[in-house]
Amino acid sequence: MDGLMRMRKWLMMTVVIGILMGGCTNENKVKQQSMQGSDFMEINTNGAQQAAINQQAAEQAVAHLKERDDIKDVVAVNTSKKLLVAYQIKHMHRFYRKQIEKEIDRQLIRLFPNYQIVSSSDLKIFWKTEELRGKLGNKKWNERKVDQQIEKIKQLSEELT
Repeated sequence: MDGLMRMRKWLMMTVVIGILMGGCTNENKVKQQSMQGSDFMEINTNGAQQAAINQQAAEQAVAHLKERDDIKDVVAVNTSKKLLVAYQIKHMHRFYRKQIEKEIDRQLIRLFPNYQIVSSSDLKIFWKTEELRGKLGNKKWNERKVDQQIEKIKQLSEELT
């Protein structure tokens, strides 16, 4: 019986030490992840990505179109000369798709007269624009590269119509 008690103590000590060691290693990982997250937030809040390519026109276009009751979601990207806007029309308003597209084109031309505007309600264009928006934070992306991507998306938009 004495041997059984020693075996239980040894097993309990091994389990406790294993749990403590496992908990410590996870804590370090959590700290590293939270530190990475804070660095990421610093980059976004400092406006490092905004310094390379100012997205003020794109943000204004998104804010303006989100006010409409027939638009579900909007994403936009701009360079100094081009503005790419992609949006999704709410399901019940799809019957008036052509009319909505014309209204939005007129509004964007009126609001942004100094930009060459590309707008689309096509879902594939929406996804491509969203993908491009996500890549703007990459330091390797400059205005020329973004301009080329906008042209590719514009060509894709013209193919789809």
